[in-house]
Amino acid sequence: MVSGYLSRKTNEWGLNILNGVHNHAMKPALEGHILADRLKEDDKKIIRDLIKSKMFSRNILINLKNKRPHCMTNIKQVYNERQQIWKANRGDKKPLQYLISKLEEHKYTYFSRTQSESTTIEDIFWDHPTSVKLFNNFPTVLVMDSTYKSNMYKMPMFEAVGVTSTDLTYSVGFGFVTHEKEKNFVWVLKMLRKLLTSKKNMPKVIVTDMDMYLMKVVGNIFPESYAMNYYFHVQTNVKQRCILDCKYPLGKKDGKEVKPRDVVKKITRAWKAMVEQPTQELYANTLVEFQDECSDFPLFLNYAITTLKEVKEKIVRAWTNHVMHLGCRTTNRVESAHALVKKYLDNSVGD
Repeated sequence: MVSGYLSRKTNEWGLNILNGVHNHAMKPALEGHILADRLKEDDKKIIRDLIKSKMFSRNILINLKNKRPHCMTNIKQVYNERQQIWKANRGDKKPLQYLISKLEEHKYTYFSRTQSESTTIEDIFWDHPTSVKLFNNFPTVLVMDSTYKSNMYKMPMFEAVGVTSTDLTYSVGFGFVTHEKEKNFVWVLKMLRKLLTSKKNMPKVIVTDMDMYLMKVVGNIFPESYAMNYYFHVQTNVKQRCILDCKYPLGKKDGKEVKPRDVVKKITRAWKAMVEQPTQELYANTLVEFQDECSDFPLFLNYAITTLKEVKEKIVRAWTNHVMHLGCRTTNRVESAHALVKKYLDNSVGD
C-alpha cells in the first residue's frame, strides 16, 4: 500500500510505502500490460502480409497467437497497426484525394462535382475502362441500387451492374453521393449515360428497388428504357400493411376463431398468384379472386389496388414478360455485387 503527497518545500510529489507486502500472488503472465501487449517487428510484418490478403482483424489475431503461443497482443493492437498502415499508404492526402489519385493511377474514368462556391466534393462517380467496353457491348439490362456502411463519411454508395450475353454479371460503375435525393441521382445517371457511345445503344430495361427518387429519375434520364421494380419489395410492403389492417374484431368471423397469421398467409398467397400470372386475362381473373379474399378489409384493399395501379406494369409478369429483361426481375445481382465489394473493404467505416 502506498500514499502520495505534495512537498510544500520542493513543490514535488513523493510516495510513502505504508505496506510493501503484496496481498496476492504474482500473475504468471503480463497480459494487459502495455509492454507485453505491444507488437514486435516480426508481428507487424505478419499483420501487414495478412492485411494484404484481406483477412479480418479477428482472424489475424488468431493467426498471430497460433504462431506465437505466448503472445499477449490483443485485438486493439491489430486495429492500431491496421490504422497505421492506412495512414502510411495515404500519406498526407485526404481520403477522397487518395481515392482520386488511385483512380488516376489505374486509368479509371471518373466524374465529380463540388458544392456551389466550394471545393468540397458532393458526388463522385467512377468506372473501370473494361466496364465501359462491356457496357457498350451489353447495355440491354441495367440493375441499380445503393448500399451503406462503406465509408467513413456515411455516404451511400451507388452501384449499377449489367448482364452479358452469357448471363454473367459485370459492374458498370460506382458512385458516392451525399444524399439519395433526386438531384444526386440525376447527376449520377447523366454520368452513367455519358459512358454510352451511341444513342441507339440505350438499355432496354432498368431494374431498381422502390426508391421513389431513383424511379422518377430513371424515367427522365433514360426515357427509352423500360423501368422495372423489384417485385419482392412491393410484396413486402403489401404484407406489412396486411398485418396491420387485416384483422377480424375479437379474432372471429361468423362465430369461428380466425388467426391473424392465417388471414395474412391467405391474402399474401393470392397476391403472389396475381403478380406471377403470365397473361393479362389470367391476371384479371386472379385480381377478382384477390379482391374477394380482401373484401372484409376495405382499407387494405384500397391500399393494394392503389399500389397495383402505380406499379403493375413494373412488377406483374403479364407486362414484364413482353420486354427483354433477361430474367432480371429483382435487384439480387447488384446486391450480390455490393456484398463482393464489401469483402474488399477493410471495415464499414474505413477511409
